[in-house]
Amino acid sequence: MSEKTSIRLFNGFEITKGDVPILQNLSNTRKTKLFVAYLLVNRNRPITHQELFELLWSGEDYANPATALRTLLYRFRSMIENEGAKALNGAIISRRGTYQWNKDLDVSIDALDFQAFAEAGINPTISASRRKEYLIKAIEMYKGSLLPDFSSEPWLIAQSAAYRDMYIEAVMAYVEILKEENQYAAIVQVCEKALELAGTSEILELEIQIAKLTIADPGASAKDSVVAYYKEVRELSVKLQDETDRMQRELQQEIIEQQAFMCDYRTFKELYNLQRRMQSRSKATIFLGLIYIRSEDTGNDDPLYEEKAITDVVNCCQRMLRVGDAICRKGDNEIALLFPAESYEDAVGVLERLKAASKERVDEDIVMVYRLRPLKSARE
Repeated sequence: MSEKTSIRLFNGFEITKGDVPILQNLSNTRKTKLFVAYLLVNRNRPITHQELFELLWSGEDYANPATALRTLLYRFRSMIENEGAKALNGAIISRRGTYQWNKDLDVSIDALDFQAFAEAGINPTISASRRKEYLIKAIEMYKGSLLPDFSSEPWLIAQSAAYRDMYIEAVMAYVEILKEENQYAAIVQVCEKALELAGTSEILELEIQIAKLTIADPGASAKDSVVAYYKEVRELSVKLQDETDRMQRELQQEIIEQQAFMCDYRTFKELYNLQRRMQSRSKATIFLGLIYIRSEDTGNDDPLYEEKAITDVVNCCQRMLRVGDAICRKGDNEIALLFPAESYEDAVGVLERLKAASKERVDEDIVMVYRLRPLKSARE
């Protein structure tokens, strides 16, 4: 019987066959490792070449992004072949313009297994004994934050936080079962371990206090005040969680198309000043770009020719920039942009690519001139 291939995402990134680590060279090539990790975390959807290129080479100038991505895929497949990791054959599916992790692969992924056990253990419709069994497995599987090597990556933060919240919820469900069994020493142990792995949680800290007071003296009056405070905190926590979820649903709009945000100049001005405030607290540099466009085709009889050309340039910019970038039509012949870049040279590269793509798509006879300014932070 062949040994099972497993992938660990909690507290690191490791692929093992049985108990033996494989594909260890993956850690020596950060881009290949990030490429594979991103596909794993987003395994439920195909990822476009553009999205991967922006993730892996943001701000860098490449003539052929598709070739660069194929090189990463080739490296990963070569590692699989060199180590005879047959279970990973076909791990990444390549379709026209996209890559996706193969969800049908017979490989165990700790984050998926944890989620399945946690959801089963939290389910109130099954017996307490079965729930306890599932919760123990889920709690044992959670080893820490998701892919800590990439913890600062924006795309990972929300997913990592969701797993942490699920872990806390599983611990709380397990604690309730332990209370019914009067296993207060076990409550202290599991809550202290949870605080070590997941960080601060007032609810878990209060559970530890109550359990320790109960162990010391079940009838202690001091416990009553802690229990009363605990009940109030827990009730407010549940209420606040529901309100936060409701508020997020109310505030967010579904992003149907993966492209830059088009807005009017008033909204653009508000975004500009918001970015100034944010820039004072982060390392990212936001750039203001202003593009002037004029058509040189004087022989065209269509009075709307120039307007159509400028509209085509706007559409081209909207497709090529990222979801978090902003565009506005400032005047008849001007387009304003807000986008992040690691350096002035990288920002110039972005606008040069926009200029080349727009001229190729629209008309060789248009004139495009641009200027760039890094935003000053709110402290300047």
